[in-house]
Formats: sequence, structure tokens, C-alpha cells
Amino acid sequence: MKKLILILLPLSMFVLGFKLVNSTANYSTYSKVSDESKVEWKAWHLGKTGERYGIVKLKSGKLNLKDGKLHSGKFIMDILNLTVENFDDDNNEKLMDHLNSMDFFMTDEFPTAKFEITNATPIEGEYNYLLEGNLLIKNVNKNIQFNVNVIQTEKEISLVSEYFEVDRTDWGLNYHTESSVGIPVDYLIANEIGFKIHLKLTK
Repeated sequence: MKKLILILLPLSMFVLGFKLVNSTANYSTYSKVSDESKVEWKAWHLGKTGERYGIVKLKSGKLNLKDGKLHSGKFIMDILNLTVENFDDDNNEKLMDHLNSMDFFMTDEFPTAKFEITNATPIEGEYNYLLEGNLLIKNVNKNIQFNVNVIQTEKEISLVSEYFEVDRTDWGLNYHTESSVGIPVDYLIANEIGFKIHLKLTK
């Protein structure tokens, strides 16, 4: 009996070790953010007039694959250094200062925002994944969803989202909202903010 145990014990350890190695062999992570990575943003006055738009660069990011499919991930947006692309230099600087102020993103206290994937569902059609995840702005976490296209090679992965909109008031961005009382109509700002995400990561 002891001989049988001595024979079976190494064999069982080998099988267990093989399963443990094999269970992690199908995971891969991409975590080096390319300079091309960015989030495009849009905002408007009431009625979607007076469009403003710009870019938020990424401070860091990570996408995880399981069995060759997108499984999880997150990225950190550099709100402090967001840009405005459609104003002249003087007005650009004024708007960026305002967006960084207490009226909007309060970047002295909250210089970054974060999106973390909670679910990635393969789909068919124009896009190949439906992403669900938590968008953290000013310490407020809200779940959102949008479609993306993911293309991967052994060394690189890209993720490009559809254009989508969120309601800024869900994150406490309440400056001159559509329902503000006592504010001239020309100074009211649409509640929607538009986004399009471009991620490119390497291992």
C-alpha cells in the first residue's frame, strides 16, 4: 500500500501542476499605452449649438484577454491636461481653466478619471464587442455601456469605440445644466457629453 501511495503521489502532483500551468496559459495582458491612445470629447450649449471638442490623453491602461477574447481591463484619463481643439489660443486657455475649476472637473482634487471594464460580450455586426464598465469621475462611479471594435495581434491590441454620449449630471457636473433656473438661455449647457475612445496597447 505504501509503495502504491509513493508511486501515485508524484503522478498526482505532476497532473495538478500541469493543470495549474495550463489554466493560466491562455491569459495575456497588454499594458504599454501608445501615444496614439486618446479619448475624444464633445460638449455643447443648449440644443447642441456652440460645439466644443477636444482630446483627453491616457496616463495608463491595461487590457486582459482570456482564450483570445477580451476579458477585462481599465484605463486612466488625464483630465487635468485635457485639450480644447476648436478655439483660438486665448479662448482655449480660458475654457480649459474653467473645465479644471470647481464648476466642472475640480482637477486640483480629481486630476484623473477612470474607466474599468466589468463585462465584455462578443457581438456581430459593425462592432465586435459590447462593453459594460464603471466610469469614475470626481469620485462618482456609474456603469455605462457602448460598442467597440477590438483587433489584436500577439504584440499589440487596439480598441476603438463607437461615438456615445453620457449625462454629465450623473457625475455631479451640474454647472449651468439644461434645467438651471435663473440662467440666461444662451448660457445653458447641454447635459450630454460625447465620447469616442481610441486605445492602442502593446505587451
